[in-house]
Amino acid sequence: MSVFAALHVPLLEHHWHVALLSALFWQALFLGAGSLSRAHFPAYKAWKKNKQFDWCMRIVAFFNAIVVCSLAWPMLNDPALYKAKLWGYNKYAGDVNAIVVGYFLWDIYVSLLMFDPGYILHGVCAFTVYALSFKPFIMYYGAVFILYELSTPFLHIHWLCDKVGLTGTTLQFVNGIVLLVTFFCARLVFGFYQSWMFFVTVYAEMDAIPTYLVVVYSVCNFVLNGLNVFWFFKMVDSVQRRFAGDKRAGLEGDGGSGLSSASHGKKEGEKRD
Repeated sequence: MSVFAALHVPLLEHHWHVALLSALFWQALFLGAGSLSRAHFPAYKAWKKNKQFDWCMRIVAFFNAIVVCSLAWPMLNDPALYKAKLWGYNKYAGDVNAIVVGYFLWDIYVSLLMFDPGYILHGVCAFTVYALSFKPFIMYYGAVFILYELSTPFLHIHWLCDKVGLTGTTLQFVNGIVLLVTFFCARLVFGFYQSWMFFVTVYAEMDAIPTYLVVVYSVCNFVLNGLNVFWFFKMVDSVQRRFAGDKRAGLEGDGGSGLSSASHGKKEGEKRD
């Protein structure tokens, strides 16, 4: 019996290398972002180390969101996955989920370095959910949850505006509105609806699902949806204060990947600056 079978994720044996390469790629991008910023962005050199760290993390989260959302769309239109939302599997879906597993493995690592309890909890929940999909279990919903990341690029554009002297500009205002709309639609409207559909699907086959999977996915679902609600109201407050003249108002985190992600927003002026 392989170690993956012993951990009840036997299909990960065919995709572990993708997860590993994913984690290594995001770490390489993180390091590369730091090197390129030092060479081509003078202001970067004057920042404190925690601010440089945050800058590089956001670059990684920005590109991860674009990559995984693009890869998730074909899974939603896959007839085999749609007909078997709980137990469906194919190689493409396995590779996409492995990329997400690798990202959250990296995310947990950097969250531990920052010692940020909220993001550690988010990373562990998301990593667990995607890793257990290799039973196989909910590969289809894995694609659904990835789409929560649609709001993430706009979060980091908003943050970037602050760092390049565009605070309070029309660009930042428009981006802030788009961020709030996409976050609300993707994570709260679409997200809550899909969470409900997930529980409906699970309930229909409850007798065939191991109890530990029901418990793990239920707890993670409630935790991550709760974080999304919390972050949304924090973002609304920050945008309101930003354009009311409070330049210290930073945008709270878009937690990345509804199960996802990884978007480490903190208030500017707090421990990261």
